[in-house]
Amino acid sequence: MKQKLLIIMMLFASSYGFSQITISAARALGAGSTVTIKGIVTNGDELGAIRYIQDSTAGLAIYSTSLASVVRGDSISVTGTLVDYNQLLEMNPVSNFTILSTGNTLPTPEVIVPDSLNENHEAELVRINGAVFTTNPGGTFSSNSPYSFIANGQTSTIYVRSNHPLIGTIIPMGMVDLIGITSQYSYTGPTDGYQLLCRDTNDIIMNNSITITSPISVSNISQTGLTINWTTNLTGTSELMYGSTPSLGNTTSASGTGNVHSVNITGLTASDLIYVKAFSVDGTDTAFSIIKTCITQSTSSGNIIAYFNTQTDHSVSSGTNAITLPNAIDDTLIAYINRAKSTIDFTMYNFTETGISSVSSALNAAYARGVTVRMIFDGSAGNSGVQSVIAAIKKVGSPTGATYGIMHNKFIVIDAYDSDPNVPLVWTGSTNLTDGQVNTDPNSVVIIQDKSLAIAYTLEFNEMFGSTTAIPDMTNIKFGPDKMDNTPHTFIIGGKDVECYFSPSDGTNDKIIQTINEADDNINIATMLITRSDIAYALEYAVDSNNVDLKVLVNSEGQCSGTVWGILSSLIGDDLQEDAIGAGIMHHKLMIVDEGTSSNPTLLMGSHNWSNSANNKNDENTLIFYDNQDMANIYYQFFKYRFEENKNVGLAENGFANTVSCYPNPSNGQFVVEMNIEKATDLTINIFDLSGRNVITQTQTANAGSNSISINASELSKGTYVLQMINSDGKRFVNTLIIQ
Repeated sequence: MKQKLLIIMMLFASSYGFSQITISAARALGAGSTVTIKGIVTNGDELGAIRYIQDSTAGLAIYSTSLASVVRGDSISVTGTLVDYNQLLEMNPVSNFTILSTGNTLPTPEVIVPDSLNENHEAELVRINGAVFTTNPGGTFSSNSPYSFIANGQTSTIYVRSNHPLIGTIIPMGMVDLIGITSQYSYTGPTDGYQLLCRDTNDIIMNNSITITSPISVSNISQTGLTINWTTNLTGTSELMYGSTPSLGNTTSASGTGNVHSVNITGLTASDLIYVKAFSVDGTDTAFSIIKTCITQSTSSGNIIAYFNTQTDHSVSSGTNAITLPNAIDDTLIAYINRAKSTIDFTMYNFTETGISSVSSALNAAYARGVTVRMIFDGSAGNSGVQSVIAAIKKVGSPTGATYGIMHNKFIVIDAYDSDPNVPLVWTGSTNLTDGQVNTDPNSVVIIQDKSLAIAYTLEFNEMFGSTTAIPDMTNIKFGPDKMDNTPHTFIIGGKDVECYFSPSDGTNDKIIQTINEADDNINIATMLITRSDIAYALEYAVDSNNVDLKVLVNSEGQCSGTVWGILSSLIGDDLQEDAIGAGIMHHKLMIVDEGTSSNPTLLMGSHNWSNSANNKNDENTLIFYDNQDMANIYYQFFKYRFEENKNVGLAENGFANTVSCYPNPSNGQFVVEMNIEKATDLTINIFDLSGRNVITQTQTANAGSNSISINASELSKGTYVLQMINSDGKRFVNTLIIQ
């Protein structure tokens, strides 16, 4: 009898485990439970494969590609297993689901405050009123990015994924109400990583009928004035508040009303820092911008000089030859430091003096002669050089932790506020102060003599240092996501337009994509890595839709995301190259657009890697030089040499061969590897598909001297493959193969 009772109880328990229960009851069972629930779907494919459903008790995330056809308002019954995914409780996998009805009214969003984005409201539709964005307001939303906001004195974020409807729309500058789904993504703990997932523009509700619909832009920059531009959704006035501090204090306006607004500010002087707040009035309603920072043109020389530490190709020079300083960038910096008169603001991600000249001694000597020296370094990197700087020079290390990335800048500002406008300068680029970065890794620095730009970089330094004085205010330091978009972005330097952006506050990734989109003829890229798929898609569009000639050099395939590598290798074949012609890391982060044409030759360069971390967490800086054939060509001389040397060489470890190349590539599957080696060796030849599967293996003996090795891969399907050759000593040659 007891045995029968036990069997009945077990059957009942098993049956009960799959009976439909409320979402609240399912959540209480926790990860590992298999449940059946019913609810109204509150999102569609704007959030990807995930769906959130809600009943009268709670909400739950469901992750399954089988729900691709499910849309908002569908009532579904679904069975599956609960798991924790980075602290988000979700159903995955789904064993079955049924659409019970469609077109249902969605649950009314519960009005909460940011601190209530927590477990109590996870996966539920909520509303937060009176929110103001603090991340790049007036800019545009981009993919795979968080955006901070404040409401009711509390802060939180919304997250915009790839292919989201908000991408490219304006980040509101005024107060808004936000509707979205409470979600969570955290590596650190169950109470971290809560975020609001807005679904489209309808989830951002403006509090005014008239709103500003474009970023605030600056034009007509001169030494005595500038013009502020914006647009609105309704007809309104064109008015400005402005001043030399964020307190503003002055007003001006343009006559008439309209949707397109331009207001001139006159009566200024060279290198005047100006804060502006635009507004437009429509009846009793007013749309305000946030306060933006701009600066007038300087009277500086505008001289710009770039230095490379590896070889360049002067045969493609359009007039000014690129300058290579092998093993001497450190000494060049010391020479600039030795000429400093009053101030040095020094940032460096990695500062280790083993193998390079003593920059710390130059900084100490500058301090000794009365120069105010301030220093910012990365709190997580090896920085033994910082320890050699005297204690009297105050230093700030960036904070560490999951919220922050790295302080990846390498800029130095010298004498920013000197009364002689031909003294201030900015040193920046991709070069850290280490033996490898100065002497081995392909890098560059650029030195710009311009007072207005030096002031902008000083503002950024002050924000991280927490002070405008020689002593940091540790209660006021701001790094990474804590920083604001509060520096000028637009300059006239040497008669040319230059833009400057600091990460993560200024939306740098959008500027990279914008630069790609503006290409008419050619794009040449040398960057250590590309992990953001939106950049790859922009490049794909430039090639396929605008017939742009694209060449890309990265340090290695492994440092790019699989999506990016797949898109680019299929798009341009062997015009996508890995750097393999020398030791070290190809460390540049540069793009040259329309070089050699009359169509706005442009150079984009700086410290910003093309990654999520650089855009969302790291402290970085980027410069864009417009309509500047001289700068574009100087950097093209580097690119031309490095790219051509790498093309068809592949990735060969030292000792594999004297020379090696693979051609034709792309081909129909028939390839030839030409190689010159010191001694005879046995070779193992492998070809892998992009999933890592070995699809061809063959062995062959190579003789000392020149060899021509045929590889027949014609039985393989069209696509991208990886060739690997290993000699008797274990040395390798790796190359991408394209079969068309």
